[in-house]
Amino acid sequence: MGLGCWAIGGQFWLDGKADGWGEIDDDESVRAVQTAIDLGVTLFDTADVYGAGHSERILGRALKGRRDQVVIATKFGFLFDETTRQAGGTDVTADYIRRACEASLQRLGTDHVDLYQLHCGATPEETEVIIETLEALVAEGKIRAYGPSTDDATFARRFADAPHCAAVQHELNVLNDAPTMRDLCAAHGLASVNRTPLASGLLSGKYTAETVISKDDFRGAGHVWVRYFENGRPNQAFLDMVTAVRDVLTSDGRSLVQGALAWIWGRGDHTIPIPGFKTVAQVEENCAAMEFGPLNEDQMRQTDALLERDAG
Repeated sequence: MGLGCWAIGGQFWLDGKADGWGEIDDDESVRAVQTAIDLGVTLFDTADVYGAGHSERILGRALKGRRDQVVIATKFGFLFDETTRQAGGTDVTADYIRRACEASLQRLGTDHVDLYQLHCGATPEETEVIIETLEALVAEGKIRAYGPSTDDATFARRFADAPHCAAVQHELNVLNDAPTMRDLCAAHGLASVNRTPLASGLLSGKYTAETVISKDDFRGAGHVWVRYFENGRPNQAFLDMVTAVRDVLTSDGRSLVQGALAWIWGRGDHTIPIPGFKTVAQVEENCAAMEFGPLNEDQMRQTDALLERDAG
């Protein structure tokens, strides 16, 4: 299991709308990262745009003296201003990738990134240049490996056989299975790095039909791409799905969060959930899931049956 560092970036805005998870406490974020390392987490996933650079800075601060104990994954492609914390637009030119990489290395306080991920789309022609640039960065020791962050299997395949492509980051959770992406990763020997493993918090069990998320949180800001919340309220169809599988996920003494992570592990040895966090307590609950391990085959079949889909 890894941990996702979007939330600890704090407030920033994409296309004029909040794109963070509300207010955060930087000192608590640092303690949470260090607690995670103590509990066995070795992968931390972030992006240069999260908090308009702030997530990388906080992660770098937390990893001082412990860099050699972890794998750092970050992303590039989105444009942003660190001063105003405004994001918008993309750039995937070779020159920009190099500038973005150097800026990320500085914010993270390291001389290399272990996994450098494209955070946006690109044309086939642009993808060729991107891969050439990333291969050059590998040769220079600035990055160790790379991959796309995408839910588009056709796009992911453009990277899959590149020499140092090691992973595809894509959405995967019990409410939104992704068999095509999982199979693609397995076929090419790539890690399936799974964002949104808790369905933007819906699988935490904290939200009901009456919940209203504020507009300073991306889930309430009105972004059209937010799947699990509508106008700041949980999507009822997904809430019903959570209710349907709750008993299976919480079997064997697991919390709902731990069951949701266990389901992802049950989908394959190559699946790596990266739940987000804002507090030490959330990290501790996430990490405790590793003590239980994956759901068993019968539990996996039950979830598929309850959600009326083919077994994975």
